[in-house]
Parts: sequence; C-alpha cells; structure tokens
Amino acid sequence: MDVDIHDHPSYHKHAEATTSELFYDLFFVANLTTFTSMLEINDRTSLTAYIGFFSLLWLTWYQVSLYDVRFSTDSVFERIAKAIHFGVMVGFAVMGVQWKAGQEVTDFKIFKAFGLILMVSRFTLACQYGITLIYSRKYKKTVVPIAAIIASTTIAGVLYGALVAALPAMKYDADGSPIEQKSDVYIAWYIIGIVETLITVSVSCIWRVISFKGTHMVQRMSLLTLIILGEGIIVICKSLSKIVKNEFLWTAAVVGQIIAAILIIYFLYMLYFDRLQEEHFGTIKQQWWSFLHFPLHTSLVLVLQGVSLLVIWIQAVKAFDDFAVVLNPVLNATANLEYASGIDMAAAYNATMWASVYDYVPKGVDASKAIKGNDEAMYILIDAYDSLLADPTNETAVNLVTYGTDEAFALASKTIFDSLSVSIPKNKEKKDDKKGDEVKRTDPIALLLSYIHVFELVFTYVFVAGGLSLILTTLLGGLSLPARQRKPSQYIRLGINGSCGLGLCLISLIKFNKDHEANYLVSVWMIPTLCIVYFVCVLANHVRLPGKAKSH
Repeated sequence: MDVDIHDHPSYHKHAEATTSELFYDLFFVANLTTFTSMLEINDRTSLTAYIGFFSLLWLTWYQVSLYDVRFSTDSVFERIAKAIHFGVMVGFAVMGVQWKAGQEVTDFKIFKAFGLILMVSRFTLACQYGITLIYSRKYKKTVVPIAAIIASTTIAGVLYGALVAALPAMKYDADGSPIEQKSDVYIAWYIIGIVETLITVSVSCIWRVISFKGTHMVQRMSLLTLIILGEGIIVICKSLSKIVKNEFLWTAAVVGQIIAAILIIYFLYMLYFDRLQEEHFGTIKQQWWSFLHFPLHTSLVLVLQGVSLLVIWIQAVKAFDDFAVVLNPVLNATANLEYASGIDMAAAYNATMWASVYDYVPKGVDASKAIKGNDEAMYILIDAYDSLLADPTNETAVNLVTYGTDEAFALASKTIFDSLSVSIPKNKEKKDDKKGDEVKRTDPIALLLSYIHVFELVFTYVFVAGGLSLILTTLLGGLSLPARQRKPSQYIRLGINGSCGLGLCLISLIKFNKDHEANYLVSVWMIPTLCIVYFVCVLANHVRLPGKAKSH
C-alpha cells in the first residue's frame, strides 16, 4: 500500500481478473453444471430448492469476489485462504447432489455438514478482511467500514454454525426404521446470505474508500454472465443429445425449436453485453449494479434450463401423438371385437408397443420394469379378450380388457418420457386399487396429467424468468448509461425493453384459462415467442431513428 496524505490508502487493484479468480470461477461452473444435471425441476418444491441452492452458491461466490476485486494480493496467507474457498466449493458440489430442501428426509447429516461449510467460508473471509484491516489500520477512514464487514461476516458465520443444532436429529419408529422429517432451517441460510451481502454492499456505498471504483468488478460480473449463458448452451445441447439417442425424426417443428433456443441465448448475450460499460459510471450505481446480477443470473439460469425442457416437451408431444395415431386402430378393433382370438389381439397390441416405443429405448434408460409390466398386461388381455368373445356382456372381462390396455398404454407413455429424462414427482406416481381384483390399476389419464402439470410449471417459470431477465438487463443498462448517452431516444429504447419484459411475464397468466393454456402448451410457439420478443428488443436497441446521426 502507498501512503496517502489524505488518509486514503491506495490498495493494489488489478485491471482484470487474476488467474486465481478465474480458477475459482471454474469451481462455480462445475457446481452449476453438476447441480443442473442432477436436480430436475418438476414441481414447486424442486423449483424453490433449485433457486435456493443457486442463491447460496451465487452469494458465496459474490462475497469472495467482493473481497478479491478490492483487497486480494498474492501471498502465502491469501493462497491458503483461496484453497479453503476451493474446498468450500467442493462442499457445494457434494451438497448439490443430495440437496432436498423442503422435502422429508430421514437424516440431516449432510445438511449439518453444509451448515459448517458455510460457517468456515464466512470465517475465512472474516480473517481475510482482518488481515487487510491490520495492514491499513493507520488509515482511520478504513477502520470502521472494514470492521463493520468483519463483524457482519463473523456474525453470519456464527449463525450458520448455530443453525446446525437446529436441524432435527434422527428419529426411529417402533420397528427401528428411520422416520422421515421435514425442516425449514435452510430458509434461514437464504436470509443470512442476502442480509450479509446487502450489508457488505451498503458499507461500500457509505464509505467510498473501500468502494469498487478502479476495480475490475464489471469484468467479474460480465464474465460470470458469460459463464451462465455458456451453461445454457450446455443444457440445450444435452436436450439435443436426448432427442438424438431416441432416434426421433428431425421434424421442422423440432428443428425450429432448437434454432429459436440457440437464438434466445444469442439475443440475451447481445441485450446484456451491448449495454455493458467498462468505464466507471458512479460509485453507488456500480455497487448496486453488481448486486442486481443476483436476480439476473437466477432468472437466466431458470429461463435457459426451462427452454431446454420445452425443447424436450415439444419432442415428447410429437412422439406421443405419433404413438397414439398408431395405437388408435388397435384400440378400435379391440372395442369392436374384430380380432379372432385373444392371442391375435394381444399380438397386435404388443407389436404396436414395441414398434413405437420399446424398440427405441436408448442406452442408459432402464425400461425393464415397463417391459415386464407390458408382458403381464398382454397375458391378462389374452384371457380377458377370449372371455369377452365368448360373452360380450361379461363385465369382469370388459374390466380386465380395459385394465390391460390402460396399463400397457400408461407404461409405454411413461417410457417415452423416461427416454427423454423427464419424470414426475414421486408423490404423484399413485396407483388406484382396482375393485374386485388384487392388481393395481394405473390411470393413464392421471399419469399424462401429471406430466402436463410438470410442463405447466416449466411454462410459467420460463416466461416469468424470461421477462425478468429482460427487465433486469434493462435496469442494468439504465444504471450504467454514461452521461453522454442519457438522451430521450435511449430512454425510449430502455422503455421498450422493459415493457417487452413485463409482457413476457404477463403471458404466464394464460394458465388461468385452461383452454388457452392447453392449446398453447401443445403448440410450437412457446420458445419462438421468447425468441421473437428478444429479437424485437435487440432491434429496438440498435435501429437508428430517421435523421439521427450515429453517435460515437
């Protein structure tokens, strides 16, 4: 540090991200990729769990970055501290695989370990700030702000550690089996993370001596944005691989969805980076600009994850429609008793199942239970159909034929979605006992509705997150707008972007009209709608008004 006669220390600041910071970002990317691939969003609980884990991951990354861009130097202590932060990220990776926030679990051991990991992370940061305070203690204007950050970070660490004791201990029933329990302690983690971050940012706003001015904070946030957009490309490519593995035909609708999905990422890239200002645009503005990346990155992760699922949904709808078209003649022939025997009927039904579904199950998908269930249904159909031929009024035979066809149809439908790695929440996979029989009957309509409910949720959060992404990029663009560009034309462009974002959010309200929602869900216009709106915003940002000279 250089001595400043005005009592303002001159910290060593980097013009760009250091290699250690970039290496730390790799751990963030690994966590995000692993967690995204492991946790499927198929109900509100998994959605909130996804947002919650990403929030803890992002806030931890942000807290470390706030220190790095202002005070980090290359020393033995800093390298040890960075190694601890790397270990914390490894802890996130371990936790991400077993993250079941809001669900009932038998053992909270992994949650307790994670609480301790968060505690270690904050204590390490407190030590780093403490060393900085020791070296800059002669500058009185730095003592109070750095001490305030040390206090808030230490208190956060203590609270993370104290909450470990609040997590339930294991309980057992009379047979000695562990009892599933639910705990909401994890919500406190979210609150602590947000509050401590707000305190750190607020302190930097009040005491300008430790602000982000002259740092590479803009580069850090833009780099993480680029990483998240890259993660979006990865998840969309994974969706393509699932379609390819199933040997589905490349229809114009599916190709259009893929092109639109890639363009969405490209347009988001342009909407963000075209308004990125490398120059300093205000001490307070820059600090809140950086923190607003938290909701922006959360929205981007959700919209890109959701778009990849909508690509799969369009393919699943197409595959299911093709399957239904082939199966309907067999069902009609069965209803009209056109087959000469139960063997002929079951053979036709079974051949349809294999030709449309089971012959195309990709490697890595276990369809053995479905195939076994299908075989059992065929044996039931043989006897039941023969009984029905002998006596068309035999209600038991009618019920068994209905059961056999429903069971085989439901198993095949589930296999189609399983092949595309789409599942429904386990608590919704219910079977109703069939009256008069010991076998359990699967309701194919209820099963299909469960899948529809999953994509209703995906549709809702994709459009809400897509709209919020647009609103937040607009807000960030407004905050970073240089004085020379603060003209009515620029505010009109920002207004168009913000209005389009609000419009995307409002599209999600279509869910309150079930008929319109059903028509929209089975159409091919969900992803193109997002793409078109983003394209309009890109045009609005770059189209020159008539008679206006281009500014430089």
